[in-house]
Amino acid sequence: MRVLHLGTSDIRGGAARGAYFLHRKLEEIGVDSRMLVGRKYSDSDRVIQLEGALAPISERIRGKLDQLPLRRYRKTGESYWTTGWQPRRLRRILAQIRPDIVHLQWTGGGFLPVEAVEDIDVPVVWTMRDMWPFTGGCHYTSGCSRYAVGCGRCPQLRSDDPEDLSHGIARRKARALQRSNLWLVPISDWLADRARESRVLTDGLFAEERIKVIPNGIDTGQFYPIDRAVARRQMGLPGEGRYILFSALNALSDERKGFAHLVAALNQLRSSGEGRAPELLIAGDVPPDRLPKLDVPVRFLGTIDDNDRLRLAYAAADVVVAPSLQEAFGKVHVEAMACGTPVVAYASGGPKEIVVHRETGYLARPFEEADLAAGIDWCIDAARNGQDLASAARHRARDNYDTAVIASRYLNLYDHILGSQS
Repeated sequence: MRVLHLGTSDIRGGAARGAYFLHRKLEEIGVDSRMLVGRKYSDSDRVIQLEGALAPISERIRGKLDQLPLRRYRKTGESYWTTGWQPRRLRRILAQIRPDIVHLQWTGGGFLPVEAVEDIDVPVVWTMRDMWPFTGGCHYTSGCSRYAVGCGRCPQLRSDDPEDLSHGIARRKARALQRSNLWLVPISDWLADRARESRVLTDGLFAEERIKVIPNGIDTGQFYPIDRAVARRQMGLPGEGRYILFSALNALSDERKGFAHLVAALNQLRSSGEGRAPELLIAGDVPPDRLPKLDVPVRFLGTIDDNDRLRLAYAAADVVVAPSLQEAFGKVHVEAMACGTPVVAYASGGPKEIVVHRETGYLARPFEEADLAAGIDWCIDAARNGQDLASAARHRARDNYDTAVIASRYLNLYDHILGSQS
């Protein structure tokens, strides 16, 4: 079986890494798996850069051109957008590779318009890593439900026009889906439920049996528990203390990451009692000079692209807080749990399906900052009082989200699809 994955990148970004890990695991279990990407950052000879040596320039230009239609609007900035208006022909390279299945991964940033599925004459599996496949352009709706009626009057565009850009994009998607041999794979039940509400899919006459939920996977051979004292020593952290880790990109510019909620929760933590006060560790691109006032000490770890260092950061923390306001899955949640670190999150979206309340972490009531603070306190106290959150978290991540488990589920889906075509 030959599978070709299409994505904006191979290893740059969480969605890309998830796709790359899946590709590698499929290779290990005997699938002829390859990747075709806009920007290649790995050194794998199984990953093909679509535009070759020109890709760094051409893909950057495509990304900027993709945003041009948005200039007509006073966009709110609540979510990243892909308009996907630029055509891209795949027939020549598909004829060269001759895959049995084409697997779409994250294709945002102008990499691939939805109409490209019409160039593909084999079954297409599309892993839905966010809401873009069924919206009028946003990757997350920030609570808007107009995707259920085909968009238009988009609040993120500050538009009152029922025929605005979002409606046009949704209409294009519905037309393309009507002419495609497509199977959708949402990464959570929450995302699947939102997809079923979408006018894009109902207009495309999308059959329920073609929606299969398979979560993201991580390599639990790369993310695993380390003795906390060792991890802290290697990270240059004092051995005694309570550390709260927050890890995210664009945390200040993307309200969806919930950083403002984290700040409010940290300022509501109860008195630290004996020992050192809790300290916040920030992994990501948060500029120190733009950080709001906090009642706890802060230590900046910078952006971490290295899995070895990321594993140490997770293992060094008493608790990871991931207070996203809208999240299809929760890769940070699973990675932290695989390292034996409990996670505090809101009981909504994908994270609600990952974290087991008071067993592998704490699910706070959406979107109550006081309960988020209570969850942080509870996780720190539970571990110190002998409750084995670390073991429970590790086992849940390994048993449900390891790439071997996820690759096996995809292989079963591929076999089912190819069997149904014969």
